[in-house]
Amino acid sequence: MPYLFVALAGSPIPEQIPNWDEILSTLSRRDDGTLFLGFLTYIAWGFWLIGIALLMLEAGARLRGRPAPHIPGLDGPQRLAALLVTTLSVAVIGTTAAVSRASTLPAVPHNVAAAPPPYTQSPSATSDSDSAVDGQPDPPSTLTSRVGSLNRDAAPGHAATRPQRHQVTARFAFGSAQLSTPVKEALAQTTRDIGTDADLAQPISIVGHTDAHGPADYNQRLSVQRARTVREALGELAAHGFRFEVSGKGERTPIAAETHADGSDDPSGRARNRRVEITYTLKTRHAPPASPTTRPPHEQGDGNSGSPPPSPPATQTAPSQPTPPPTPSETATTSGIPSESATSQDSSPTSPPASTDHPYTVDLPSGAVVGLSFAAGVGTALVVTRLHRRRRHRTSATGPDLARREPPPSPTIRRLRRVDLGREAQSSDPELPPDEPSRLHLFPLPSSGRIVLGVRDHQEITVPIGGFLVGLKGPGGIAVARALLLTFLMHAGDHDVEIIIPRSDATRVLALTPEQVNELTQYARALRVTADLNAALRLLASERIHRARLLDTAPDSQDLAAVRQADPTEPLPRLVLVATSAPEQQRRLEAVTVAASDYDIAIITLGEHPVGPTVHLDDAAQVTSWTGAGSDIWDGLRLFHVEQQDADQVLELIRGAHGAPEPESEPEPAAHTKTAARSPVSVARSAPFVPQVRGDRPVYLQVLGHPTVRVDGQILETGIRGKGRELLTHLAVHAEGASRDAIVAALWPDVDHKHAVMRFHALLHETRQTLKRATGRIDENFIARTADRYGIDPELISVDLWCFHTALHEASQADRDQDQAVLLQEAADTYQGHLAAEASFEQAYEWIEPERETLRRQAVEALIHLAVLYERHEPERALTVLERARSLDRYAEEIYQHIMTLQAKLGRSDAVRRTYRLLETSLEDLAVDPSEETQQLLWRLLHPRGSSQMGQF
Repeated sequence: MPYLFVALAGSPIPEQIPNWDEILSTLSRRDDGTLFLGFLTYIAWGFWLIGIALLMLEAGARLRGRPAPHIPGLDGPQRLAALLVTTLSVAVIGTTAAVSRASTLPAVPHNVAAAPPPYTQSPSATSDSDSAVDGQPDPPSTLTSRVGSLNRDAAPGHAATRPQRHQVTARFAFGSAQLSTPVKEALAQTTRDIGTDADLAQPISIVGHTDAHGPADYNQRLSVQRARTVREALGELAAHGFRFEVSGKGERTPIAAETHADGSDDPSGRARNRRVEITYTLKTRHAPPASPTTRPPHEQGDGNSGSPPPSPPATQTAPSQPTPPPTPSETATTSGIPSESATSQDSSPTSPPASTDHPYTVDLPSGAVVGLSFAAGVGTALVVTRLHRRRRHRTSATGPDLARREPPPSPTIRRLRRVDLGREAQSSDPELPPDEPSRLHLFPLPSSGRIVLGVRDHQEITVPIGGFLVGLKGPGGIAVARALLLTFLMHAGDHDVEIIIPRSDATRVLALTPEQVNELTQYARALRVTADLNAALRLLASERIHRARLLDTAPDSQDLAAVRQADPTEPLPRLVLVATSAPEQQRRLEAVTVAASDYDIAIITLGEHPVGPTVHLDDAAQVTSWTGAGSDIWDGLRLFHVEQQDADQVLELIRGAHGAPEPESEPEPAAHTKTAARSPVSVARSAPFVPQVRGDRPVYLQVLGHPTVRVDGQILETGIRGKGRELLTHLAVHAEGASRDAIVAALWPDVDHKHAVMRFHALLHETRQTLKRATGRIDENFIARTADRYGIDPELISVDLWCFHTALHEASQADRDQDQAVLLQEAADTYQGHLAAEASFEQAYEWIEPERETLRRQAVEALIHLAVLYERHEPERALTVLERARSLDRYAEEIYQHIMTLQAKLGRSDAVRRTYRLLETSLEDLAVDPSEETQQLLWRLLHPRGSSQMGQF
């Protein structure tokens, strides 16, 4: 470049320096172009010198292993210089690595990584643990960086075509969310690197972490604050179109042990856990053109056409050799979850269980495979089914029932709910409590306008619902159709998706009797069952004509989405026809498929499709071949499929989520308008075992609310990790003791039994040792073992849950109302929150949900019965107690009925109306109205004369 400048414009150094008179004379006379060209020449030389200086600055910083200082006003040129230096470094390192691999040195195993400097941009894959310098953990003022490739099996000589994930880790000081000066400088460099190297289409993940010192809820908030601080430091990337996913995980995912083998504190381990991890996707490098033997890249879009194929359909066969699964190191690098072999930390119980093939699938007990969106729908249906159960529940007139338990979910539902809890734990706002209305994505879930078909090459494949045409053949066809049908039912929001299916096909796909199909349609409003295919096609053709007219009258370039937005009252759901193809109806089927995508129509046939592609599926729902029009989305695709035994459990859940009554009978409800003669509070013979807990103990365990351990009245803040609190909570719930196998199945459901047992014994030893050191009772075990069962020693540990049950049990034995009221008030005061309630989904263990619902019901029943005792002499106090009950369960109609009755007795008609409106607002989440019983009660309370006159007729 300098040689070119000198050849074209001459040397920038003049032969002699002009004096002042020569400068004034040159500037005052008319320029013949020489002065302007000279000015441009010096500008070009200046830019060249600046570029050389920036290159030297970046190169020096790379050699020192530190980020280059930021030059204000030169962001673009400095970013370009950094890119050039990085490219040169990668080329040199790549060449050196190639020579090294060709030498006689032994290869390094994939799970061993050299420790990089505190901040490095080397594109070599590292292990999943944080990098260290000279074997020591990084100080709080450093950043570490790693890149994980997603295509390590690429053929030699070919560039990786799948994206790489790059992770940068920022350290923080103890108890602080502020960035140190070195970290700020390093984040400035990270900002430039992301702007240059990151894929703009993929979000940037920022996850905060803390050590285990202090309360878990405080650590959760601190982790979110740290993540937001880093987000602000990267703020200028938002102006370039980058998206951020900011979350905090508190102390739940440590990467280092925080105690030594002897139980003493390890400050270096805590320092490594105080971090924020920034993960982004690098831009995909282009691979060379595909050879005839190379599989072409797959399209993930629709690709289906509504018009007949221009040429005769050709049969294509999918490759018979499946793509190999990812290596363990690959999975760890891309997911950011510590390896299962780690012994210093436990994986979260709510982590979504990855299948043996890829993290986007869920293996069911029957051997069927579904996706994460299917699990989300089932998890939501389970939540709403429980809400309907709470809405309908009635308290017995004799008081709380300690014998009645929340029914546990079936194995398939339990498996899917566990996956859904893990998904919520990773994606939900950590600052919102689990019971907030905004946290409930209530059933049915709104559709995104797309449906997930299956997986290929470890990626989910989705297509738009509108215009989706496919015929399903082969042994796996019915199971795939069943999965699609159930997915549509669970993701069919209000006027969002409507499934049209002939009765014979509904009974065939769902294996239901015609009577069961009719009952299902009463509750699943998105399902429309027709007499036969002819009736289904008439309905579809009529709807198609209606939509065509709407588009004709709409302004130019408007589609159905714009029509929906312009007039939300016009129900225009996406229509899905599921039917067996019939040769005599082929012409009619072809007619309704014309411009199917424009009219948001999908047609899935069992058998040959008259227009769209027809895929052949084996027993595992793997596409073996396909014919007809379509795209390459079927190549190597494995579709999600559901077996009949799983479908039966899901269908039962769908019915309950839509408000179908349960077969079990409810107890006799308590009177609402007057206090009748009552028998003492009854507790059934099968009431839970409750140890005698009267008197002081050296340790007090609180599990109602935030799990807390107190020793001599002081909160034990260190030593017992989140898993230890879960173990104590499980043992508190099972006061009679629990077997080792039952404990490991609950706490580590997705870990193989051998490793789960090892974790249990390590956790048990750690928890015992912590309690021994805290109390000074080194000869006590605190968690006793009797035969094959483990349990909390009631002589050493008192539990608030046991106090709650003891108060209810003694209330059942009291003969006087006054004694019952005192004991029920004691139980209400003990119930400080729901079982193991947290400020996030950290404690949303799948095993605890039925226990939490049972205790919620018992607390509500105790408060309702307490209000009945207060009603005659202290109505205002009774109202206060009922408001407390409503705060515990805002969906229970019974509570509102009691409140309205008391308000009417006090002459507060306006308050009665407000309470009824509150009930209406709460039940809107479930898309139901107050029951007829509540509506009649409202009328009687507001029109007492009219109701008495009606009673005379």
